[in-house]
Amino acid sequence: MVSQVNLVPNPSFEDTLLCPTSISQIYNSAGWVNPSTSLNSTPDYFNICNTTIVSVPTNGFGFQNAKNGNAYAGFYAYNKGFPNTYEYIETMLSDTLKKDSTYCVSFYLSLSEPSAYCTNNIGVYFSNTLVTTPTNIILASPQLINTTVTLTDKIEWMKVEWQYIAIGGEKYITIGNFNSTFTSDTINVGGVWDFASYYYIDDVFIGDCLNNNSTVNITIPNVFTPNNDDVNDNFQITSSNLKILNCKIYNRWGILVGELKDINDMWDGRTTAGIECSDGVYFYILTAKGIDDKEYNQRGFVQLIK
Repeated sequence: MVSQVNLVPNPSFEDTLLCPTSISQIYNSAGWVNPSTSLNSTPDYFNICNTTIVSVPTNGFGFQNAKNGNAYAGFYAYNKGFPNTYEYIETMLSDTLKKDSTYCVSFYLSLSEPSAYCTNNIGVYFSNTLVTTPTNIILASPQLINTTVTLTDKIEWMKVEWQYIAIGGEKYITIGNFNSTFTSDTINVGGVWDFASYYYIDDVFIGDCLNNNSTVNITIPNVFTPNNDDVNDNFQITSSNLKILNCKIYNRWGILVGELKDINDMWDGRTTAGIECSDGVYFYILTAKGIDDKEYNQRGFVQLIK
């Protein structure tokens, strides 16, 4: 019972408007755009539907299987030969971010094989409106910048991730390197492109920070034996990460005979008047709310055996 909604509408670039036929066609991946109008800043879209320069896994930039599905995007994050000439990708989120809410942000990168440099400064810029610029570099201060992952791997996908507390109203994300050529954190890793750093990107995620430590679990027994032998004497619901729980128990005539009013409550098999209930099958209705603020509703039967 866990839900984690991704606010990025086409996170793995699988939703294709048209099969890319050449480089510089990020706009063929639904929802993704190039924020720069410069002819020197043109991010790319790779898809298995192409068989040449922008194919998957082999293309004009190297070899890489998609992290997920059959497609990914790519951009220049550093260009020593042409200072401050970068590429960025941008998309509109499916919902605006809520003030003071914490969001998990992540994506996967892979350095292209010919790249002689890696740059570790890849970041995310959140904005309330669409970012557009005529320049080859976006003059903005990204809220998130990678400082933990050395982005040198040309074989495996590298996960970059953060937690972000929203100001409120953020609707767009732009991904790339926002540092100048002269302040970028770079490492020479060797490659035939002795001037550049080019990255594939896949699986972009922005959403609630739910993980195994916050997963809601609810376990409801289907039988209990209130015979005072200290074994399974009470009907009790076990759960994790619930903050509100209510469970009403009814007999076969629809009369309320018991109620659990919180996560630690239990039913001993007696009516609300304290009278022992007879053997039989009873019906329950559970309503609960987790620490994820989601509501959980469940109905079922429990058998009482003495």
